[in-house]
Amino acid sequence: GVPERHARKLISLAQTAGVTLIGPATVGGIKPGCFKIGNTGGMMDNIASSKLYRAGSVAYVSKSGGMSNELNNIVARTTDGVYEGVAIGGDRYPGTTFLDHMLRYEADPGCKLLLLLGEVGGAEEYKVAEAVRAGRITKPVVAWCIGTCAGLFATEVQFGHAGALANSDCETADAKNIAMRAAGIHVPETFEALPALLNRVYGDLVQSGQIVPRAEPEPPKIPIDYAWAQELGLVRKPAAFVSTICDDRGQELLYAGMRISDVFKEDIGIGGVLSLLWFKRRLPAYACKFIEMVLMLTADHGPAVSGAHNTIVTARAGKDLVSALCSGLLTIGDRFGGALDGAADLFSS
Repeated sequence: GVPERHARKLISLAQTAGVTLIGPATVGGIKPGCFKIGNTGGMMDNIASSKLYRAGSVAYVSKSGGMSNELNNIVARTTDGVYEGVAIGGDRYPGTTFLDHMLRYEADPGCKLLLLLGEVGGAEEYKVAEAVRAGRITKPVVAWCIGTCAGLFATEVQFGHAGALANSDCETADAKNIAMRAAGIHVPETFEALPALLNRVYGDLVQSGQIVPRAEPEPPKIPIDYAWAQELGLVRKPAAFVSTICDDRGQELLYAGMRISDVFKEDIGIGGVLSLLWFKRRLPAYACKFIEMVLMLTADHGPAVSGAHNTIVTARAGKDLVSALCSGLLTIGDRFGGALDGAADLFSS
């Protein structure tokens, strides 16, 4: 949802600051065993099944966020796993390009095998092919450009992403796959053949000693997500009343975090209890005493008490004596101070 003008401004600012910008239209990225950005990897069970809890040897970059999750799955099944993965996003002006990340992977000794998943539209794949041809990228690269079915349509078709539209023949998926293959990149005949090709290139690296497979660590025990478990009917939430001031989920009643036993032990009184329940914190002793005085005055709701109460509250608010007196006399009505109330009404009319 970021406008293209804003995206270009972001890119300019990032380049000036020397910052790597992923996105803005991205699901994020992941460095297994370290951290993830955004929703990459999906839910915890998917992260575990794709072995994203430990680093592998394959680094990938993808335009599509959804397909990056598929790459996590493919890499986990055909190699020793993902070393790092980034989805740059499908907009026409991504913050970083395929080549930016491929060069970063090339310089990282932990990356042994590079994987690229492009798509119809744009020309960034050609820059990667040129870098391979020029020797700037020397590590093995496996790549595929999705959207080859675009040639089957009689008219131009927008494939979801803002940038997934071929404006010329060179931007078609077929043309880019041919160009990458000609540059020496490993490109399968179809997307379905990608896993087998990736496995073969990985096997060659293992055989040559460039990749030394490590013993598979024991997967960490990952607790099931509560919301997901509840949806599956595996857990039952016990009945409990929780609010901002009290919580009865535990063994003891809490007033704004204070145990009821401590309330009695410290003898904070009615004023202290009301300070916890109404103000959600312990008030000073003088404030608690004032609350108790108000309760004493208003225990009887007669008109005389109401007048005294209003007078006291106004005085406590810092008003002058006349204002405090008038607040008690003039707000009661005919039952108390009726003559004054009537005089005030006559004066105002």
